Amino acid sequence: MSLRTEADKLLGRNADSLTRLIMVNVIVFIIANILSSIPGTKFIVDNYLSLPSSFSLLAGHPWTLFTYMFVHVSFMHILSNMLWLYWIGIIFADFMGQTRLVYTYILGGIAGGILYIATFPVLYPTGAYGLLIGASAGVMAIIIAAAMLVPDYELMLLLFGRVKLKYLAIAAFILTSVIDFNSNSGGKISHFGGAIYGAIFLWQYRKGNDISGGFANFIKGIGDFFKGKRSKKARPMKNKFQTSNSRDRQRRIDEILDKISRSGYDSLSKEEKEFLFKSSKEN
Repeated sequence: MSLRTEADKLLGRNADSLTRLIMVNVIVFIIANILSSIPGTKFIVDNYLSLPSSFSLLAGHPWTLFTYMFVHVSFMHILSNMLWLYWIGIIFADFMGQTRLVYTYILGGIAGGILYIATFPVLYPTGAYGLLIGASAGVMAIIIAAAMLVPDYELMLLLFGRVKLKYLAIAAFILTSVIDFNSNSGGKISHFGGAIYGAIFLWQYRKGNDISGGFANFIKGIGDFFKGKRSKKARPMKNKFQTSNSRDRQRRIDEILDKISRSGYDSLSKEEKEFLFKSSKEN
């Protein structure tokens, strides 16, 4: 099998969004460590990829609110984050789809970054300066949203046997965000931001408001704007039949998710599980 084929599986059209998220983190990790090891180039990671601790500095490098969530310089840091992202991301994507997984990761990371900057002067009132890196806030958003969506979903853990997702999420939050809060308190505050976003996302989704969908439309609108500058081709219109089918499919998904919340995943029929699985692949 060719190297190009393998690369396409990891990052190309054949790759799912979870795999791409992990691979982007790994690639940036390698690049950041190379830059950090070369004399005179570490400033690139600090100034152009990491999130600064003040809004005034962020104004000069606004893209860092996005890039910071893909940067790691410690092997154990990226290993821990990517394992959590993989384990819980699979569950999240199975129920909510690959697209919502990506936007929950990004918006959770943004929420964590904003809370980090907003609270930094309170945590460090002496005028200290800090930098934030890591996927933790985005990963925490996925963990909390998944636990609220299917709290009784069970995972098999090597040392503890079958553990419900809600208990695993509580343990993950306490271990990574609460215990020894005085150590790296700024970074741990970002976990709170990600957790808050994950909870709000799921709460709003239950009410029929898909925050990630709104963000997706915003991103698409930006893309369409620039495409419109280059081309004036008319967009194909969606017919009423397609719109009606989409509404019916979403209504069915909501009914199945409500059933999971009431009775657990195992209460679903084989047909309902297959329908939910196929729907997640289309999102």
